[in-house]
Amino acid sequence: MQTLTETPALVENGFARWDLAEEFGISETDASFQSLRAEFVDLPPDPYATEEGRNRRYARGIFLPWSREFSWIPDTHLGESGWMNGYWQADHNPDYVGVLRKLPAMSEAARNNPIIHEILSFDFAQTRWSQSDAAFPLHVGVHLIKLAVDDSGSEAISSPNELHQDGEPFVFAHLVYRTNVVGGSNVIAPPKYRGKLPEDVPEGEALAEFELTKPLESYGVTDEKVSHYVSPIRRGEGPETGERAVVLVDFTPMRQHI
Repeated sequence: MQTLTETPALVENGFARWDLAEEFGISETDASFQSLRAEFVDLPPDPYATEEGRNRRYARGIFLPWSREFSWIPDTHLGESGWMNGYWQADHNPDYVGVLRKLPAMSEAARNNPIIHEILSFDFAQTRWSQSDAAFPLHVGVHLIKLAVDDSGSEAISSPNELHQDGEPFVFAHLVYRTNVVGGSNVIAPPKYRGKLPEDVPEGEALAEFELTKPLESYGVTDEKVSHYVSPIRRGEGPETGERAVVLVDFTPMRQHI
C-alpha cells in the first residue's frame, strides 16, 4: 500500500497505468458499472465537433485535499441550450484557443454513480501538491466522452489530434468500453513533442504506446512532464457502430486572486 510519503509512479515518471476493475473489485455485470455504461448510450454530440464523431457530457466539482471530501459545482442553465458547464483550456488546445466551451451537463445518475466517486478518490491519491496548492480546494473536471463511427470509411477524432498537454496539472483517462473499434492508441512522449504527431517522434523517444482495451483500464499523466495523444478510431469489421467510451478526470488548484 502506497503511503502519502511515497512518490506515486504518476508523479515520478510523468505517467502511470492501472487496472481499476481489479483495484475496485468491479465486474462488467455489476449494477454500478452497467449504470455507468448506460450513460453513454444517448450521450449528446459535442456542440463544438458535431462532424467529428465526438459525444460528451461534462461536470465540475470541488475536492478538499485536507479532508478528501468531494462535492459537485451546480450546473448553469443556458435557456434553450439547457443545463451546461463551461470548460476552459486557455491556449492549451489549439483547436479552441481562448474559447470557453459550453458543454452539456452530466446527469444526476452519473454524478451519483459510486464508480465515479471511487475513480475520483483513486485519482486524487495518485497526485501530489505543493503546500500552498493543498491549502485551497482543487477544481475537478469530469468528462464523459464517446467516439463513435458508423461509416467504415470515416474516423472519429479526439481533440486536439496531436501530442498535447492539457493545462491541468493531472489528467486521467478511464476506459468504460470499446466496441468494434480499430485505433484509439495512446502515445506518451516528452513535452518537447507537443504539437507533433506520433510519427514525428524519433524512434526510441516515445515513453509509451498502448491501447486501453478492458473496462476501467486507465492511465494518468503529470501534465508538465509529458505530452500525450490518442489516435482516431475507425469502425472494425463488425456491422455495429464502432465506439470508444471513456471517463476523463482533471485536477487543477484553486488559488486566491485579488
